Amino acid sequence: MLARRAVLAGLLCAASALHASPPQEPEAHATGIFLNMEGDVLTARHAVDGCRRLYALKDGRVAPAWVRATARDMDAAVLKTGLKPILAATFPVETPASALAVPVFAEGYSALQAMPDRARAMFNAVTVPGRERFSMMSPVRPGASGSAVLGADGRVLAMVVERAVVSPGAGDVRSLSRHAGRRLPAGGATEVAAVPAQAIKTFLRENFVGFDESEHAQLGHDQPGAPRAATLSAGVICEK
Repeated sequence: MLARRAVLAGLLCAASALHASPPQEPEAHATGIFLNMEGDVLTARHAVDGCRRLYALKDGRVAPAWVRATARDMDAAVLKTGLKPILAATFPVETPASALAVPVFAEGYSALQAMPDRARAMFNAVTVPGRERFSMMSPVRPGASGSAVLGADGRVLAMVVERAVVSPGAGDVRSLSRHAGRRLPAGGATEVAAVPAQAIKTFLRENFVGFDESEHAQLGHDQPGAPRAATLSAGVICEK
């Protein structure tokens, strides 16, 4: 009888475990881009500045991360992580300047995980030509610092660093990492600044960080950008 009760209790515990809600993934403070299959991640420098501990997050896996290189003048940093990506970023060999607005895709890691139409989203932003820096009109929210800006062909054109509120009487430029502590007003058009691919590649070469570049498209003309962005992205968690 005791043995039968023990078996029954074990079965009940197993059934409870099967029906238990899966643990929730921690919320990322910022976003990163996998640069290579060794797990190096590009992100915004301000998102990892002054952190006691850093972690990289991918599909429920959390791994310690360390700052490998920084560039304060362009707000970029490379993290060494223990994560092994499925896919790493590909940069264009050259990024020709365009006098026209071009559709692109950029979104933060946490927002991508919760995006209901991710399998169909081709682009969600448009570049602003004529700026000294790479700029685009985009709805990204805090947590998007370090996000990849993907062109229609799936190559990384830039990395998101900050956003300006473009509305009457507002000229603020604000960080897009969550731990910066400043909330952005809801609604309104937003212009987002990003570090262009050419500057990123120079920074990576100077610090001997491996990356891929290609003259060839990584996506077909009718393939959505959101799934590729989700695959390339990692979450960044900063412990202050």
